[in-house]
Amino acid sequence: MGKEKSMAIEQVGFEFIPEVDRKGNPKELFFTWFAASTVSTTLVTGALAIIIGLNFWWAALAILLGHAIGAVIMGLHSAQGPKLGIPQVLQSRAQFGYFGVILPMLIILTMYFGYGAMNTILVAQGIQETIGLNINITVILGLIPMVLLAIYGQNIIQKSMKFYTVGYTLVFVVLSGLVISQLSMDLLRQGTFTWTAFILATSICVTWQITYGPYVSDHSRFMKAKDARKTFLYTASGSFMSSAWLMLIGAAIATMVVNGNIMGEIKNMGGVLGYSIVILLSLGVLIINSLNIYGAGIIVLSIASNFWSFRTSGRLRIIISVLIGIVIGFAATAGAGNFMSNFQIYLGFVLFFIIPWSVINLTDFYVLKRRFHHEDFMKKDGIFGKLNYKTMGIYLFTILCQVPFINTEIYQGALSKAMGGMDIAWIIGIVIAFVFYMIAMKIGERVSSKKAADIRVASTVD
Repeated sequence: MGKEKSMAIEQVGFEFIPEVDRKGNPKELFFTWFAASTVSTTLVTGALAIIIGLNFWWAALAILLGHAIGAVIMGLHSAQGPKLGIPQVLQSRAQFGYFGVILPMLIILTMYFGYGAMNTILVAQGIQETIGLNINITVILGLIPMVLLAIYGQNIIQKSMKFYTVGYTLVFVVLSGLVISQLSMDLLRQGTFTWTAFILATSICVTWQITYGPYVSDHSRFMKAKDARKTFLYTASGSFMSSAWLMLIGAAIATMVVNGNIMGEIKNMGGVLGYSIVILLSLGVLIINSLNIYGAGIIVLSIASNFWSFRTSGRLRIIISVLIGIVIGFAATAGAGNFMSNFQIYLGFVLFFIIPWSVINLTDFYVLKRRFHHEDFMKKDGIFGKLNYKTMGIYLFTILCQVPFINTEIYQGALSKAMGGMDIAWIIGIVIAFVFYMIAMKIGERVSSKKAADIRVASTVD
């Protein structure tokens, strides 16, 4: 009976999960978020710290520092799930208003589609390079297990991630051994230190973790409220360990190559073993990409719930997941050209929309400690209002404040140029969003208190 239930299609989407129905174990989140970063993209991203000019030791410090900061932010989002019992972005109805939250939802939805397409094309390209299978056929075949995992939901995804973590930990132990055997101290010392490069490398790692923010409560809401602290620890530690480990490997490999072809170097350094590792790295994304389809499904259902009253069913989950899979498949097929490189640039900009959302959400929950009943999040004419103009204004203002500090492939802000190419847009985003949201909320509290006091005085006089 228990086994049959564990294999059943998940019957929830955007809905609140009652405490009695939460059967999740916080330890499972370690495997989910450890596995989420064990992809070839992580290795390649780690190499960037070397490519921009740092030597390995400074690159390693930037990687560890950046992931430590980012993992704490990610873990704080995860700990909201057990307390609120609802999906991550839906929680922001409390800050943005019932309809106002649609804007960050749509932006985050494009992020899910973007990462889903990029991961799918990575699978297809990896299989084409090693086995020679047609890239479009691989995209279609690869989407089948991704969509199925998303349909069956949280329980099956976490079980799959646990097996994946155990297996791929062995793969990365072997890869680490291969890399260490071919490194020399001279290679590790190549490069130099500049604050511009160090802060850029740190920023890349911080923002890597922050982009997981919209995902995490979608999974941690299945945990008991009393397990919020454990949820934070297992989420943050799992994500930090895998991300930092793989980026350190990527940085180490980058010291040995001239053209930055990390996957090609792995294939060459290990012979048959290296060849096998590249194939496994490509196939591993099949499981991990289910997180993007699952999260996109919740966002689509959440947006729909703003306009229609319904409950999620297994049939609805199948329809939504398949449609999302089709969209990702089309995007991945288009990625055979220049689409993916252009979309990767776009995803870099999406980050500047996610940072103020993340700060506003966390500030409201952890600093202001505002708490609401779960039914409040589902009421169109409830206490949150339809649109919170103050929060929306702060959100958009913060995005604009980040622009002068951006340094990307297609745009560099004036202040970034003045600072020698340094990109501190994410720091500016955190500070501006936090300060202005706190000020707005404190002013709002004083105005509400004054109105309440005036009403009491008027009642006394009458």
